[in-house]
Amino acid sequence: MTSILDTTLVLNQLRQWKDEDGPEQWQAAWDRALELLEPLWPTKTLSWDGVILADGGAALATALYLIAREQNIGPADVHRAQVRALIDRAPGETDSVILPRWENRLRALGHDLEDPADPVAARWRQLRKDHSPPDDLPGHVREAVLEDHSAHRWGRGFLEGLRRVLAPVYEDRLQI
Repeated sequence: MTSILDTTLVLNQLRQWKDEDGPEQWQAAWDRALELLEPLWPTKTLSWDGVILADGGAALATALYLIAREQNIGPADVHRAQVRALIDRAPGETDSVILPRWENRLRALGHDLEDPADPVAARWRQLRKDHSPPDDLPGHVREAVLEDHSAHRWGRGFLEGLRRVLAPVYEDRLQI
């Protein structure tokens, strides 16, 4: 039996999230993200990796929004290196430092990240979820999960997704 999750197109999910409204710059960032991603995934569905790509598309829109607002430029003027810098770690850092950086930047732009009426905050709450396996998994199960990343989600949705979107496989086709 096929679930609705398996047959929904990634792009349709992204359009639905875009339609949740928000400030003009947020909408412009979504428009740009969709413009960049539509040629890449015309028939990609929300199968396991499609869910990660949907998170990546939403994270891309969020990154474009952050950078464009902070630099007072349009989302189309944001470059790959700027987006990449949002998820890169300094030597010795772990991914745990990236979440607070994004949250501080969103707050600096005036977003209350717990406000249910703020579409930017609502999307962020979804993207910041950690999909890593729980620490209390039995040892043999945890080891299996650690060994096979291809069958499991791993880490924060925005990081996992944006890293997938910026992966080398899309570098030549994602014109950012």
